[in-house]
Amino acid sequence: MTEAKRAEIKQKVAQAQRRNEDRGRTTIVDRAGEQALDTKDRLVSFAREHPLATVAGGLAIGVLVSGMFKRSPTRKLGRKAAQAAGNLATLGAELAIVYAHQALEAAQEASHAGAEKLEELGSAARDVGRDAGHRASHRASELGDAARSASRGARKRLGKMLDDHFN
Repeated sequence: MTEAKRAEIKQKVAQAQRRNEDRGRTTIVDRAGEQALDTKDRLVSFAREHPLATVAGGLAIGVLVSGMFKRSPTRKLGRKAAQAAGNLATLGAELAIVYAHQALEAAQEASHAGAEKLEELGSAARDVGRDAGHRASHRASELGDAARSASRGARKRLGKMLDDHFN
């Protein structure tokens, strides 16, 4: 180890010893005062960095302290604000009920209109089906008549051919 390094270490040890001796001589009041100064410095630093938060916090603390007293303006304002909020809530609930009632009526009207439209469509489908059935039945009857007529003609020709062949 070099001489310069030894001297540096001796100096640091001496400084640490002086600090330890000073700590022993300081009283609780001295340490409390030092902590109060440190706290003040931190609060001032915070207030400079965050002025809006500091003002809002101060107002909140003021409102809380004011609310502790019976006849404070804060309590009076709180009661008025609570009453106004209650009135607004009542008005909102009444509006919601009216809106729900109107929506229910509209839904019922739509339901009735839909049922009527379904009934009309059902009647139209029934009529179309019935007409198609009649036409199919009539066509089947015509085809049956034609098939019978063709069968009779074929039997006659076959009979005539057989008679001619065997006679």
